[in-house]
Amino acid sequence: MTAGVRAASDAGFSDGVAAVDSVPGGSPIPLVDAAKHAGLPVSQAFSDTAPRTSREGARRIGCRSIVGMLTGVDSVAIRVRQERCAKVRNRNVACLKCAEACTSGCISLVDGQLAVDASKCVGCGTCATVCPTCALEARNPSDAQLLQACASVRCGDEVAVVCEQVRQALGGLLDEGRAATVVCAGRIDETLACALAAEGVRRVRMVCGRCDRCDQQHGLDVARMVAESANDLMSAWGSDARVLVGQEVPAFALRDGVDAEDACALLEARFAQRCGNEPLRSSAEGPTASSTSSEAGTAFATAFAPEVFAPDAELGSGFVSAPASASAPAAALSFDAASALALGSDSDSVSAQTSAPTPDFRLRVMEDGTLPHFVPDRRERLLDSLARLGDAPSGALASRLWGCVVIDGTRCSSCRMCATFCPTGAIRKFDEEDGTFGVLHSPSDCVKCGSCRDVCPEDAIVLRDEVRASFLVEGAAHRYVMRPRAVELGNAQQIVNTLRERMKGTDIFER
Repeated sequence: MTAGVRAASDAGFSDGVAAVDSVPGGSPIPLVDAAKHAGLPVSQAFSDTAPRTSREGARRIGCRSIVGMLTGVDSVAIRVRQERCAKVRNRNVACLKCAEACTSGCISLVDGQLAVDASKCVGCGTCATVCPTCALEARNPSDAQLLQACASVRCGDEVAVVCEQVRQALGGLLDEGRAATVVCAGRIDETLACALAAEGVRRVRMVCGRCDRCDQQHGLDVARMVAESANDLMSAWGSDARVLVGQEVPAFALRDGVDAEDACALLEARFAQRCGNEPLRSSAEGPTASSTSSEAGTAFATAFAPEVFAPDAELGSGFVSAPASASAPAAALSFDAASALALGSDSDSVSAQTSAPTPDFRLRVMEDGTLPHFVPDRRERLLDSLARLGDAPSGALASRLWGCVVIDGTRCSSCRMCATFCPTGAIRKFDEEDGTFGVLHSPSDCVKCGSCRDVCPEDAIVLRDEVRASFLVEGAAHRYVMRPRAVELGNAQQIVNTLRERMKGTDIFER
Protein backbone atom coordinates (compact mmCIF):
# COMPACT_ATOMS: atom_id res chain seq x y z
CA MET A 1 0.00 0.00 0.00
CA THR A 2 1.40 3.36 -0.98
CA ALA A 3 0.55 6.75 0.33
CA GLY A 4 1.75 10.25 -0.39
CA VAL A 5 1.13 13.74 0.94
CA ARG A 6 0.30 16.88 -0.93
CA ALA A 7 0.26 20.41 0.38
CA ALA A 8 -3.10 21.90 1.24
CA SER A 9 -2.86 24.39 -1.60
CA ASP A 10 -2.33 21.53 -4.09
CA ALA A 11 -5.56 19.96 -2.88
CA GLY A 12 -7.45 23.17 -3.54
CA PHE A 13 -7.55 24.57 0.00
CA SER A 14 -5.84 27.60 1.46
CA ASP A 15 -5.79 25.87 4.81
CA GLY A 16 -7.17 22.77 6.43
CA VAL A 17 -6.74 19.12 5.52
CA ALA A 18 -4.67 17.87 2.63
CA ALA A 19 -5.78 14.29 2.16
CA VAL A 20 -4.51 11.44 0.10
CA ASP A 21 -6.48 8.37 -0.79
CA SER A 22 -4.26 5.38 -0.02
CA VAL A 23 -5.24 2.82 -2.60
CA PRO A 24 -3.23 -0.40 -2.97
CA GLY A 25 -0.96 0.08 -5.93
CA GLY A 26 -2.32 3.55 -6.57
CA SER A 27 -0.88 7.06 -6.65
CA PRO A 28 -1.54 9.98 -4.33
CA ILE A 29 -5.05 11.39 -4.78
CA PRO A 30 -6.12 14.83 -3.52
CA LEU A 31 -8.92 15.11 -1.00
CA VAL A 32 -11.48 16.30 -3.53
CA ASP A 33 -10.92 13.09 -5.49
CA ALA A 34 -11.70 10.95 -2.47
CA ALA A 35 -15.37 11.51 -3.29
CA LYS A 36 -14.81 10.05 -6.77
CA HIS A 37 -13.32 6.91 -5.30
CA ALA A 38 -16.32 6.58 -3.02
CA GLY A 39 -18.57 6.80 -6.08
CA LEU A 40 -19.69 10.40 -5.34
CA PRO A 41 -19.98 13.48 -7.56
CA VAL A 42 -17.11 15.85 -6.78
CA SER A 43 -19.56 18.74 -6.65
CA GLN A 44 -21.17 17.14 -3.61
CA ALA A 45 -17.98 16.33 -1.71
CA PHE A 46 -17.92 19.48 0.39
CA SER A 47 -20.91 21.39 -0.89
CA ASP A 48 -22.83 23.47 1.63
CA THR A 49 -25.94 21.75 0.30
CA ALA A 50 -24.52 18.26 0.82
CA PRO A 51 -26.54 16.20 3.32
CA ARG A 52 -25.30 16.74 6.85
CA THR A 53 -26.66 15.61 10.17
CA SER A 54 -27.08 18.58 12.49
CA ARG A 55 -25.18 18.01 15.70
CA GLU A 56 -27.55 20.34 17.48
CA GLY A 57 -30.58 18.30 16.42
CA ALA A 58 -28.90 15.01 17.19
CA ARG A 59 -27.82 16.11 20.65
CA ARG A 60 -31.32 17.14 21.63
CA ILE A 61 -32.22 13.43 21.62
CA GLY A 62 -30.79 11.36 24.46
CA CYS A 63 -27.79 13.61 25.11
CA ARG A 64 -27.29 12.61 28.74
CA SER A 65 -24.79 9.96 29.78
CA ILE A 66 -26.08 6.38 29.59
CA VAL A 67 -23.14 4.69 31.31
CA GLY A 68 -24.51 1.73 33.20
CA MET A 69 -28.04 1.97 31.81
CA LEU A 70 -27.74 -0.96 29.39
CA THR A 71 -26.25 -3.37 31.91
CA GLY A 72 -29.74 -4.24 33.10
CA VAL A 73 -30.40 -5.85 29.71
CA ASP A 74 -27.59 -8.36 30.26
CA SER A 75 -29.31 -11.73 30.53
CA VAL A 76 -29.41 -15.27 29.21
CA ALA A 77 -30.29 -13.86 25.79
CA ILE A 78 -28.33 -10.61 25.48
CA ARG A 79 -24.76 -9.85 26.44
CA VAL A 80 -23.97 -6.18 27.03
CA ARG A 81 -20.51 -4.79 26.15
CA GLN A 82 -21.07 -1.19 27.09
CA GLU A 83 -17.45 -0.21 26.40
CA ARG A 84 -18.25 -0.75 22.72
CA CYS A 85 -21.39 1.40 22.71
CA ALA A 86 -20.82 4.58 20.72
CA LYS A 87 -23.19 6.54 22.95
CA VAL A 88 -21.53 5.31 26.15
CA ARG A 89 -18.16 6.39 24.76
CA ASN A 90 -19.50 9.87 24.01
CA ARG A 91 -22.99 11.00 24.98
CA ASN A 92 -23.18 13.38 22.01
CA VAL A 93 -23.34 10.47 19.55
CA ALA A 94 -26.83 10.27 18.08
CA CYS A 95 -26.98 6.48 17.66
CA LEU A 96 -30.16 5.06 19.20
CA LYS A 97 -30.65 2.13 16.86
CA CYS A 98 -31.29 -0.30 19.69
CA ALA A 99 -34.18 1.81 20.98
CA GLU A 100 -35.61 2.21 17.49
CA ALA A 101 -35.51 -1.54 16.83
CA CYS A 102 -36.48 -2.94 20.24
CA THR A 103 -39.63 -5.02 19.82
CA SER A 104 -40.77 -5.09 23.44
CA GLY A 105 -40.16 -1.63 24.87
CA CYS A 106 -37.21 -2.86 26.91
CA ILE A 107 -35.04 -0.15 25.32
CA SER A 108 -37.01 2.92 24.33
CA LEU A 109 -37.09 6.69 24.09
CA VAL A 110 -39.10 8.48 26.77
CA ASP A 111 -39.36 12.26 26.43
CA GLY A 112 -36.37 12.23 24.13
CA GLN A 113 -34.18 10.27 26.53
CA LEU A 114 -33.07 6.66 26.47
CA ALA A 115 -34.96 4.47 28.94
CA VAL A 116 -34.29 0.82 29.82
CA ASP A 117 -36.79 -1.53 31.45
CA ALA A 118 -35.10 -4.93 31.54
CA SER A 119 -38.29 -6.62 32.78
CA LYS A 120 -39.78 -6.20 29.29
CA CYS A 121 -36.99 -7.96 27.38
CA VAL A 122 -38.20 -11.01 25.41
CA GLY A 123 -34.73 -12.00 24.19
CA CYS A 124 -35.53 -11.49 20.51
CA GLY A 125 -32.01 -10.25 19.66
CA THR A 126 -33.26 -7.54 17.29
CA CYS A 127 -31.25 -4.92 19.17
CA ALA A 128 -28.11 -6.99 18.55
CA THR A 129 -28.91 -7.16 14.84
CA VAL A 130 -28.95 -3.38 14.43
CA CYS A 131 -26.20 -2.47 16.92
CA PRO A 132 -23.30 -1.33 14.69
CA THR A 133 -20.56 -1.94 17.27
CA CYS A 134 -21.88 -5.22 18.74
CA ALA A 135 -22.26 -3.57 22.13
CA LEU A 136 -25.32 -5.81 22.36
CA GLU A 137 -24.76 -9.45 21.41
CA ALA A 138 -27.37 -12.17 21.08
CA ARG A 139 -26.14 -15.24 22.94
CA ASN A 140 -28.99 -17.71 23.27
CA PRO A 141 -28.57 -18.58 20.51
CA SER A 142 -25.26 -16.93 19.65
CA ASP A 143 -24.38 -16.26 16.02
CA ALA A 144 -22.43 -19.51 15.82
CA GLN A 145 -25.22 -21.50 17.41
CA LEU A 146 -27.83 -20.07 15.07
CA LEU A 147 -25.64 -20.74 12.07
CA GLN A 148 -25.22 -24.36 13.10
CA ALA A 149 -28.94 -24.69 13.78
CA CYS A 150 -29.73 -23.39 10.29
CA ALA A 151 -27.19 -25.73 8.71
CA SER A 152 -28.66 -28.71 10.53
CA VAL A 153 -32.17 -28.09 9.14
CA ARG A 154 -31.04 -27.45 5.59
CA CYS A 155 -33.20 -29.11 2.94
CA GLY A 156 -31.39 -29.21 -0.37
CA ASP A 157 -30.35 -25.65 -1.10
CA GLU A 158 -32.95 -24.04 1.17
CA VAL A 159 -33.18 -23.16 4.85
CA ALA A 160 -36.38 -22.27 6.70
CA VAL A 161 -36.38 -20.13 9.86
CA VAL A 162 -39.63 -19.54 11.70
CA CYS A 163 -40.42 -17.13 14.50
CA GLU A 164 -41.54 -18.46 17.86
CA GLN A 165 -45.16 -17.45 17.34
CA VAL A 166 -45.33 -19.44 14.10
CA ARG A 167 -43.74 -22.44 15.82
CA GLN A 168 -46.32 -22.33 18.58
CA ALA A 169 -49.18 -21.87 16.12
CA LEU A 170 -48.23 -24.85 13.95
CA GLY A 171 -47.49 -27.17 16.85
CA GLY A 172 -47.10 -30.73 15.62
CA LEU A 173 -47.58 -29.78 11.97
CA LEU A 174 -44.12 -28.19 11.86
CA ASP A 175 -41.20 -30.54 11.36
CA GLU A 176 -38.64 -28.97 13.68
CA GLY A 177 -35.96 -31.04 12.01
CA ARG A 178 -36.51 -28.94 8.90
CA ALA A 179 -36.94 -25.46 10.37
CA ALA A 180 -34.84 -23.43 12.79
CA THR A 181 -36.61 -21.21 15.31
CA VAL A 182 -35.88 -17.71 16.55
CA VAL A 183 -37.89 -15.53 18.91
CA CYS A 184 -38.38 -12.90 16.20
CA ALA A 185 -37.49 -12.50 12.53
CA GLY A 186 -35.35 -9.50 13.47
CA ARG A 187 -32.72 -11.87 14.85
CA ILE A 188 -31.47 -12.77 11.35
CA ASP A 189 -28.56 -10.68 10.10
CA GLU A 190 -26.47 -10.35 6.91
CA THR A 191 -23.56 -12.35 8.32
CA LEU A 192 -25.77 -15.41 8.81
CA ALA A 193 -27.33 -15.09 5.35
CA CYS A 194 -24.00 -14.72 3.56
CA ALA A 195 -22.40 -17.55 5.57
CA LEU A 196 -25.22 -19.87 4.47
CA ALA A 197 -24.89 -18.64 0.89
CA ALA A 198 -21.17 -19.42 0.97
CA GLU A 199 -22.13 -22.97 1.92
CA GLY A 200 -24.36 -23.31 -1.14
CA VAL A 201 -27.73 -22.31 0.34
CA ARG A 202 -29.73 -20.48 -2.33
CA ARG A 203 -32.81 -19.52 -0.33
CA VAL A 204 -33.16 -18.52 3.33
CA ARG A 205 -36.90 -18.40 4.00
CA MET A 206 -37.85 -16.36 7.06
CA VAL A 207 -41.43 -17.10 8.13
CA CYS A 208 -42.84 -14.51 10.51
CA GLY A 209 -46.63 -14.83 10.53
CA ARG A 210 -48.95 -11.83 10.94
CA CYS A 211 -46.53 -9.33 12.45
CA ASP A 212 -49.17 -6.60 12.55
CA ARG A 213 -50.92 -8.66 15.25
CA CYS A 214 -47.79 -9.47 17.21
CA ASP A 215 -46.28 -7.45 20.03
CA GLN A 216 -42.90 -7.85 18.34
CA GLN A 217 -44.10 -6.31 15.08
CA HIS A 218 -41.08 -3.97 14.82
CA GLY A 219 -38.98 -7.05 14.16
CA LEU A 220 -40.50 -7.30 10.69
CA ASP A 221 -39.02 -3.94 9.71
CA VAL A 222 -35.58 -5.11 10.79
CA ALA A 223 -36.00 -8.45 9.01
CA ARG A 224 -36.95 -6.73 5.77
CA MET A 225 -34.08 -4.27 6.09
CA VAL A 226 -31.61 -7.12 6.63
CA ALA A 227 -33.08 -9.13 3.75
CA GLU A 228 -32.71 -6.21 1.37
CA SER A 229 -29.19 -5.49 2.56
CA ALA A 230 -28.09 -9.14 2.38
CA ASN A 231 -29.64 -9.62 -1.06
CA ASP A 232 -27.85 -6.53 -2.39
CA LEU A 233 -24.52 -7.78 -1.05
CA MET A 234 -24.93 -11.30 -2.41
CA SER A 235 -26.04 -9.94 -5.78
CA ALA A 236 -23.05 -7.58 -5.92
CA TRP A 237 -20.73 -10.53 -5.27
CA GLY A 238 -22.34 -12.53 -8.07
CA SER A 239 -24.47 -14.90 -5.99
CA ASP A 240 -28.09 -15.74 -6.77
CA ALA A 241 -28.80 -16.60 -3.11
CA ARG A 242 -31.61 -14.63 -1.54
CA VAL A 243 -33.28 -14.03 1.82
CA LEU A 244 -37.07 -14.11 1.58
CA VAL A 245 -39.33 -12.76 4.35
CA GLY A 246 -42.97 -13.81 4.30
CA GLN A 247 -45.91 -15.47 6.01
CA GLU A 248 -46.09 -18.68 4.00
CA VAL A 249 -44.52 -21.76 5.56
CA PRO A 250 -42.55 -23.70 2.92
CA ALA A 251 -43.91 -27.20 2.27
CA PHE A 252 -40.61 -28.87 3.14
CA ALA A 253 -40.79 -27.44 6.69
CA LEU A 254 -44.08 -29.24 7.39
CA ARG A 255 -44.35 -32.85 8.44
CA ASP A 256 -44.94 -35.35 5.68
CA GLY A 257 -48.58 -35.60 4.74
CA VAL A 258 -49.56 -32.26 6.27
CA ASP A 259 -51.87 -30.17 4.09
CA ALA A 260 -50.66 -26.59 3.58
CA GLU A 261 -54.23 -25.36 4.05
CA ASP A 262 -54.34 -26.90 7.52
CA ALA A 263 -51.15 -25.02 8.41
CA CYS A 264 -52.62 -21.77 7.11
CA ALA A 265 -55.77 -22.34 9.17
CA LEU A 266 -53.72 -22.77 12.36
CA LEU A 267 -51.78 -19.60 11.62
CA GLU A 268 -54.98 -17.64 11.01
CA ALA A 269 -56.39 -18.91 14.29
CA ARG A 270 -53.23 -17.98 16.18
CA PHE A 271 -53.11 -14.46 14.81
CA ALA A 272 -56.85 -13.84 14.98
CA GLN A 273 -56.08 -12.07 18.22
CA ARG A 274 -53.02 -10.19 19.33
CA CYS A 275 -50.13 -12.33 20.54
CA GLY A 276 -46.52 -11.97 21.54
CA ASN A 277 -43.60 -13.48 23.40
CA GLU A 278 -43.43 -13.44 27.17
CA PRO A 279 -40.64 -11.39 28.83
CA LEU A 280 -37.67 -13.37 30.10
CA ARG A 281 -38.15 -11.88 33.53
CA SER A 282 -40.17 -9.24 35.33
CA SER A 283 -39.37 -6.75 38.03
CA ALA A 284 -41.75 -8.50 40.41
CA GLU A 285 -40.82 -12.11 39.87
CA GLY A 286 -38.41 -14.35 38.04
CA PRO A 287 -34.67 -13.98 37.50
CA THR A 288 -33.11 -10.55 37.26
CA ALA A 289 -30.08 -9.36 35.35
CA SER A 290 -27.87 -9.59 38.38
CA SER A 291 -29.29 -12.75 39.88
CA THR A 292 -30.24 -15.01 37.00
CA SER A 293 -29.74 -18.61 38.04
CA SER A 294 -28.44 -21.46 35.94
CA GLU A 295 -31.68 -23.33 36.43
CA ALA A 296 -33.74 -20.39 35.20
CA GLY A 297 -31.54 -19.94 32.15
CA THR A 298 -31.66 -23.59 31.22
CA ALA A 299 -35.43 -23.57 31.68
CA PHE A 300 -35.68 -20.68 29.24
CA ALA A 301 -33.43 -22.35 26.70
CA THR A 302 -35.48 -25.53 26.70
CA ALA A 303 -38.92 -23.97 27.14
CA PHE A 304 -38.35 -21.50 24.33
CA ALA A 305 -37.66 -24.22 21.77
CA PRO A 306 -37.37 -27.64 23.42
CA GLU A 307 -35.60 -29.27 20.50
CA VAL A 308 -34.02 -26.44 18.54
CA PHE A 309 -32.21 -24.70 21.40
CA ALA A 310 -31.17 -27.59 23.60
CA PRO A 311 -27.45 -28.27 24.10
CA ASP A 312 -26.15 -30.93 21.75
CA ALA A 313 -23.46 -33.18 23.24
CA GLU A 314 -22.25 -34.38 19.86
CA LEU A 315 -21.68 -30.87 18.58
CA GLY A 316 -20.13 -29.59 21.80
CA SER A 317 -21.57 -27.49 24.55
CA GLY A 318 -21.30 -24.36 22.44
CA PHE A 319 -23.67 -25.59 19.74
CA VAL A 320 -27.41 -25.92 19.55
CA SER A 321 -29.18 -27.68 16.77
CA ALA A 322 -32.54 -28.76 15.56
CA PRO A 323 -33.09 -32.52 15.54
CA ALA A 324 -32.33 -34.12 12.21
CA SER A 325 -35.07 -36.22 10.67
CA ALA A 326 -34.64 -39.17 8.37
CA SER A 327 -35.91 -37.13 5.44
CA ALA A 328 -33.72 -34.14 6.22
CA PRO A 329 -30.26 -35.15 7.46
CA ALA A 330 -28.21 -32.46 9.11
CA ALA A 331 -25.79 -30.68 6.81
CA ALA A 332 -22.26 -30.22 8.08
CA LEU A 333 -20.78 -26.73 8.04
CA SER A 334 -17.31 -26.03 6.78
CA PHE A 335 -17.44 -22.46 8.06
CA ASP A 336 -14.34 -22.61 10.21
CA ALA A 337 -14.73 -19.17 11.77
CA ALA A 338 -18.15 -19.96 13.15
CA SER A 339 -17.11 -23.39 14.36
CA ALA A 340 -14.09 -21.98 16.13
CA LEU A 341 -16.24 -19.29 17.69
CA ALA A 342 -18.69 -21.83 19.06
CA LEU A 343 -16.21 -24.48 20.17
CA GLY A 344 -13.35 -22.29 21.27
CA SER A 345 -14.81 -21.17 24.58
CA ASP A 346 -16.97 -22.76 27.20
CA SER A 347 -18.40 -19.32 27.91
CA ASP A 348 -20.48 -19.57 24.75
CA SER A 349 -22.39 -22.60 25.95
CA VAL A 350 -26.02 -22.35 26.97
CA SER A 351 -25.26 -23.39 30.53
CA ALA A 352 -22.41 -20.92 30.89
CA GLN A 353 -24.48 -18.05 29.53
CA THR A 354 -27.34 -18.35 31.95
CA SER A 355 -25.68 -16.35 34.72
CA ALA A 356 -25.27 -12.72 33.75
CA PRO A 357 -21.77 -11.48 34.65
CA THR A 358 -21.23 -8.62 37.00
CA PRO A 359 -20.73 -5.49 34.87
CA ASP A 360 -17.03 -4.69 34.57
CA PHE A 361 -16.74 -1.31 32.90
CA ARG A 362 -13.18 -0.23 32.27
CA LEU A 363 -12.91 2.32 29.49
CA ARG A 364 -9.39 3.70 29.69
CA VAL A 365 -7.59 6.02 27.32
CA MET A 366 -4.76 4.36 25.41
CA GLU A 367 -1.26 5.74 24.94
CA ASP A 368 -2.18 7.54 21.71
CA GLY A 369 -5.00 9.40 23.46
CA THR A 370 -7.82 7.36 21.94
CA LEU A 371 -10.37 5.09 23.57
CA PRO A 372 -9.97 1.32 23.04
CA HIS A 373 -11.04 -0.08 19.68
CA PHE A 374 -12.96 -3.20 18.77
CA VAL A 375 -13.85 -4.49 15.29
CA PRO A 376 -16.90 -6.78 15.53
CA ASP A 377 -16.12 -10.39 14.63
CA ARG A 378 -19.46 -10.45 12.86
CA ARG A 379 -18.18 -7.95 10.28
CA GLU A 380 -14.97 -9.90 9.69
CA ARG A 381 -16.92 -13.12 9.19
CA LEU A 382 -19.19 -11.32 6.74
CA LEU A 383 -16.25 -10.21 4.61
CA ASP A 384 -14.85 -13.74 4.72
CA SER A 385 -18.15 -15.14 3.48
CA LEU A 386 -18.40 -12.57 0.69
CA ALA A 387 -14.87 -13.45 -0.42
CA ARG A 388 -15.95 -17.08 -0.69
CA LEU A 389 -18.87 -16.07 -2.89
CA GLY A 390 -16.66 -14.47 -5.52
CA ASP A 391 -14.58 -11.46 -6.48
CA ALA A 392 -15.47 -8.03 -5.22
CA PRO A 393 -17.54 -5.97 -7.67
CA SER A 394 -16.10 -2.90 -9.33
CA GLY A 395 -17.43 0.49 -8.40
CA ALA A 396 -19.20 1.61 -5.23
CA LEU A 397 -21.97 0.00 -3.24
CA ALA A 398 -24.33 1.43 -0.65
CA SER A 399 -24.94 -0.57 2.48
CA ARG A 400 -26.21 -0.02 6.00
CA LEU A 401 -23.09 -1.79 7.28
CA TRP A 402 -20.18 0.34 6.04
CA GLY A 403 -19.58 4.03 5.57
CA CYS A 404 -17.04 6.33 3.97
CA VAL A 405 -15.82 9.28 6.01
CA VAL A 406 -15.07 12.51 4.14
CA ILE A 407 -13.44 15.38 6.06
CA ASP A 408 -13.94 18.98 4.97
CA GLY A 409 -10.50 20.57 5.19
CA THR A 410 -11.92 24.10 5.28
CA ARG A 411 -13.70 23.31 8.55
CA CYS A 412 -11.41 20.80 10.26
CA SER A 413 -9.58 22.17 13.31
CA SER A 414 -7.18 19.19 13.53
CA CYS A 415 -8.44 18.16 16.96
CA ARG A 416 -8.68 14.48 15.89
CA MET A 417 -11.65 13.85 18.18
CA CYS A 418 -12.96 11.62 15.39
CA ALA A 419 -10.09 9.21 16.02
CA THR A 420 -10.35 9.54 19.79
CA PHE A 421 -13.93 8.23 19.92
CA CYS A 422 -14.07 5.90 16.91
CA PRO A 423 -15.17 2.55 18.40
CA THR A 424 -13.49 0.33 15.81
CA GLY A 425 -10.31 2.22 14.91
CA ALA A 426 -11.65 2.86 11.41
CA ILE A 427 -10.29 6.36 12.02
CA ARG A 428 -6.90 6.32 13.69
CA LYS A 429 -4.18 8.86 14.34
CA PHE A 430 -0.77 9.00 12.73
CA ASP A 431 2.20 11.17 13.73
CA GLU A 432 5.41 11.14 11.73
CA GLU A 433 8.94 12.19 12.69
CA ASP A 434 8.92 15.20 10.37
CA GLY A 435 5.91 16.64 12.20
CA THR A 436 3.31 15.50 9.70
CA PHE A 437 0.17 14.31 11.42
CA GLY A 438 -3.45 13.49 10.69
CA VAL A 439 -5.81 10.52 10.55
CA LEU A 440 -6.23 7.39 8.46
CA HIS A 441 -9.71 6.14 7.58
CA SER A 442 -10.30 2.47 6.70
CA PRO A 443 -13.82 1.97 5.28
CA SER A 444 -13.59 -1.79 5.86
CA ASP A 445 -13.52 -1.18 9.64
CA CYS A 446 -16.21 1.51 9.61
CA VAL A 447 -19.50 0.30 11.10
CA LYS A 448 -21.40 3.49 10.32
CA CYS A 449 -22.13 4.36 13.94
CA GLY A 450 -21.75 8.08 13.22
CA SER A 451 -19.49 8.79 16.19
CA CYS A 452 -16.97 10.75 14.14
CA ARG A 453 -19.62 12.95 12.59
CA ASP A 454 -21.47 13.60 15.85
CA VAL A 455 -18.45 14.45 18.03
CA CYS A 456 -16.75 16.70 15.47
CA PRO A 457 -16.82 20.21 17.02
CA GLU A 458 -16.57 21.89 13.62
CA ASP A 459 -19.18 19.79 11.80
CA ALA A 460 -16.42 18.95 9.31
CA ILE A 461 -17.29 15.29 8.71
CA VAL A 462 -19.74 13.77 6.26
CA LEU A 463 -20.48 10.05 6.53
CA ARG A 464 -21.33 8.71 3.10
CA ASP A 465 -23.26 5.54 2.35
CA GLU A 466 -21.31 4.64 -0.78
CA VAL A 467 -18.10 2.67 -0.40
CA ARG A 468 -15.97 1.01 -3.04
CA ALA A 469 -16.22 -2.74 -2.63
CA SER A 470 -12.52 -3.09 -3.38
CA PHE A 471 -11.75 -0.91 -0.35
CA LEU A 472 -13.59 -3.36 1.88
CA VAL A 473 -11.71 -6.37 0.54
CA GLU A 474 -8.26 -4.83 0.17
CA GLY A 475 -8.31 -2.77 3.36
CA ALA A 476 -7.52 0.51 1.62
CA ALA A 477 -7.23 3.62 3.79
CA HIS A 478 -7.83 7.30 3.17
CA ARG A 479 -5.02 9.44 4.54
CA TYR A 480 -5.93 12.88 5.82
CA VAL A 481 -2.97 15.15 6.57
CA MET A 482 -3.93 17.97 8.91
CA ARG A 483 -2.57 21.45 9.47
CA PRO A 484 -1.04 22.42 12.83
CA ARG A 485 -3.58 23.65 15.34
CA ALA A 486 -3.87 27.37 15.91
CA VAL A 487 -3.63 26.77 19.65
CA GLU A 488 -1.04 24.42 21.11
CA LEU A 489 -2.52 21.87 23.46
CA GLY A 490 -1.21 20.88 26.86
CA ASN A 491 0.27 24.15 28.12
CA ALA A 492 -0.81 26.68 30.74
CA GLN A 493 -1.99 29.22 28.16
CA GLN A 494 -4.24 26.82 26.25
CA ILE A 495 -7.54 28.23 27.56
CA VAL A 496 -6.55 31.87 27.11
CA ASN A 497 -5.16 31.31 23.64
CA THR A 498 -8.28 29.38 22.65
CA LEU A 499 -10.48 32.28 23.74
CA ARG A 500 -8.33 34.70 21.75
CA GLU A 501 -8.61 32.49 18.71
CA ARG A 502 -12.36 32.08 19.02
CA MET A 503 -13.07 35.75 19.73
CA LYS A 504 -10.67 36.93 17.03
CA GLY A 505 -9.09 39.47 19.32
CA THR A 506 -6.24 40.04 21.73
CA ASP A 507 -8.11 42.02 24.42
CA ILE A 508 -8.03 39.03 26.72
CA PHE A 509 -5.59 39.07 29.59
CA GLU A 510 -4.69 36.62 32.30
CA ARG A 511 -3.84 37.42 35.91
